[in-house]
Amino acid sequence: MTVEKPEQAMTFGELLALIGDQQHKIDALELAFSSLAFALDERTAQLLLHNLKLESHNEHRAEQTKKHLALLIAVFEKHAGISAD
Repeated sequence: MTVEKPEQAMTFGELLALIGDQQHKIDALELAFSSLAFALDERTAQLLLHNLKLESHNEHRAEQTKKHLALLIAVFEKHAGISAD
């Protein structure tokens, strides 16, 4: 692989550290989002879930994104005590 500015290239260890940091940020965001279920009234939670379900079936979304949206929906429903429809 050719790098135009080798002094700015990441080492493999730095790349792994960056990936690990990004994973922790994603985990925190997932936790924060699923915790919203405790703060929203039932109607608002249902509207949010409805929108997420639409996005999880959006043909313009990548399959991996749809898969992760579906998992997030399941966690949110569980925390909100809302049964899947």
